[in-house]
Amino acid sequence: MMSDEHLSSSDLDPKNWDWSPMLKDRPFEASDAAKLVQIGNIDRQRDAEELRWLLQGVRREIGFYDAIYPDAPFERELAAAFARQVDKLDGRAESFIEQPAACTWDAYLTLKYEIRKLYKQLGGIVSGSDWQTPGKQSHAGRQTLADEAGFAQEEEGTYQRCYGSEAVKEYEDAAMRAFYGIPDRLRSRSSLLLTTSGMKALELAIAAYRSFAGERLPCVLQSGFYGEGIELARTLLDDVQEAGPDDIYAILETSQPVGCLIVDPGQCWPIKPPVDLRRLFDCLRRHRPYRQELLFVIVDRTLTGIANPMFERYADSLPSHIILVSVESGIKYLQYGFDLANVGYLVASGQPMAEETHRSRWIDLLSIIDAGASPLDVRQLPAPDFATVSARLVRLNRNAHWLNAFLQYLQTQGRIKDFNLSVKASDEYLLEGQHWIGTVFYIRLHGELSEQAYQNRIDACAAAAPSGMHLISGGSFGFDSLRLNAIHGDAPEENALRLSAGRAPLDQLMASMRVLAELLLHP
Repeated sequence: MMSDEHLSSSDLDPKNWDWSPMLKDRPFEASDAAKLVQIGNIDRQRDAEELRWLLQGVRREIGFYDAIYPDAPFERELAAAFARQVDKLDGRAESFIEQPAACTWDAYLTLKYEIRKLYKQLGGIVSGSDWQTPGKQSHAGRQTLADEAGFAQEEEGTYQRCYGSEAVKEYEDAAMRAFYGIPDRLRSRSSLLLTTSGMKALELAIAAYRSFAGERLPCVLQSGFYGEGIELARTLLDDVQEAGPDDIYAILETSQPVGCLIVDPGQCWPIKPPVDLRRLFDCLRRHRPYRQELLFVIVDRTLTGIANPMFERYADSLPSHIILVSVESGIKYLQYGFDLANVGYLVASGQPMAEETHRSRWIDLLSIIDAGASPLDVRQLPAPDFATVSARLVRLNRNAHWLNAFLQYLQTQGRIKDFNLSVKASDEYLLEGQHWIGTVFYIRLHGELSEQAYQNRIDACAAAAPSGMHLISGGSFGFDSLRLNAIHGDAPEENALRLSAGRAPLDQLMASMRVLAELLLHP
């Protein structure tokens, strides 16, 4: 088997790859094809290891479920049935490690989605006895069904909607450690709140700005921020001004009045210049408060993800009047490709957060706008684990670099009009030393195609592709499968298609790119 050192050698650099066989319906050179298979089999072994890690999470949840029903025959039968299913699936995953060639892309996804189903089912039955307003225990001893509190609930005498779930709080603590890299010295003035979506996280951040600052100063929103986010800000606030990155830097450098900044270091469609975080935080370090007002800096981290350790890198050096807030959709890069529960992450850090009254106001706002995630949501999610998420995103990023080189070749050959990345290559965003470029590509084909015409071509491609290839016509991104959907802007020339790279083994990815070149990415 090829060593890891060999895998990183220049002969497998996508920039130097001979892509011409893709367009001439010819196989790759035998030596190149053999390397792809070798790398693909290493990928498959690592895929199977991830499956076994996910199954360990199911086992832990079964153990918890079994423990909370020690004398309930029906529930214990259910736990035993789940345990048998896990053993069966684990045997299949173990066989993939021993025989990686048997772990075809279709076999891998079939097994992974069976595991996904277990997470959904177990989350439902573990939280199935939960009460939204669990009462206090009225007697000592073992809990009974008539106690008006869930068997899995640690809390009592509270409202779940009002940040009452201990399960949610425990998940938040784990996610803070795993996904955000906040140094210990900043923990006392930092908080993570799990919300019902990424949009709800943004709404909570804007509500906090309005509550604390009273909207006495304008909110400056970066041009090119995603459309629904712009609409949300304009709905909630009276004074929203759009500005490009250079104008934002100038506002900060010249101490113009501003109470809130909303920015994204990634690129949504239609493409506009993203904010440069290094330059932004350099301006913020030197910023002086306007009339002692707080400045909320809201950064959408969805596209840059864990490759963007902005709290570790910048939070400690910010002036005391700045509250740094990250908002992020949880269904993209932080659910192991499972798309289990629509949750969002909000992390706020700053000196005011060290005050209990300030933290409490965030909780009040979470309750008022009903933004908090439910115990059912967290019971369905695998445990936050940086090593597993990072390994998965390293694979996605590798595949994105191969797709990037492939699309560059197609553009030089006149097969596509142009394309853009979702994250510009920068030393700001690295995973294992490689530039994180995001997994989303915005591609324009030749001709004046309508959005519906793009979607029709995507649907036709997905229907004609081999079923085991799992080219999916669908939105979102960060999944295991390669996904395609049509996108649009205000002008006809802003119609395009969006491609989201998956985590397929390298030889499988190359086969998928060949099909895309034949069925979709051409004039």
